[in-house]
Amino acid sequence: MTPAEETRRKKAEALRYKKTMVNGLSFWQIQDSLEEMGEECEEVAYWSGSDLETLIDALDGDYDDALRFQLDFAQLSADIERMYDDLNDINDPERFDDILVTSGVGAMPGYEVLGFDIVEEDYFGIDAWMRGWAEKESVRRLKRLTKDGILEQMGQTLCIVFAYLGIQSRYQDLKASMDILRAQNKEYLDAVKAINEIYDQIDWTEYRPEWSKAARQIDSIAQRMPQEAWL
Repeated sequence: MTPAEETRRKKAEALRYKKTMVNGLSFWQIQDSLEEMGEECEEVAYWSGSDLETLIDALDGDYDDALRFQLDFAQLSADIERMYDDLNDINDPERFDDILVTSGVGAMPGYEVLGFDIVEEDYFGIDAWMRGWAEKESVRRLKRLTKDGILEQMGQTLCIVFAYLGIQSRYQDLKASMDILRAQNKEYLDAVKAINEIYDQIDWTEYRPEWSKAARQIDSIAQRMPQEAWL
């Protein structure tokens, strides 16, 4: 790195407070997160819709619970899509980030303020001293708005944050349930499905059908299933 490049890099690092955001709650991070959650909901809708019987089996044969599970994901997917579309109508997303930076949220546990580096073209963490400068810079930009404009921006920001946190909480709860049913219990679900398929192959008219090859296969699968499956 040449001396000129090193000087430019250090200058850019010192000016990171000029453009900041609260990590995890920035406007574009919320958009990206909504998009990811929406895609996951679509995947779950496809999985549960194409294999409803397996989902019912995983829910102890409760058809109503399976439908409720599908409806919860469908409603969440619709709410995510609606919020994503609403965010596309926001005219000045940078003022959204300014409101959060000046609010002090970045100093709360679990959050931090990030500053943009024009050389690296990415956001990086800043220390408490620079965070103070970042808050002043955000206040300076907000002062360009009228009083009504500031109040409107504050209300809009709060609505977006609370709506997003609500959607995020619902998604995490549903995804945790989905992970249990689809991932952690995948072996169990596959076993249940295999037993159902093999059971249909048993010829109950033959002599001692419980001795048939299909019946022995079912017994073998059942013995390998975890004890929790029989609770």
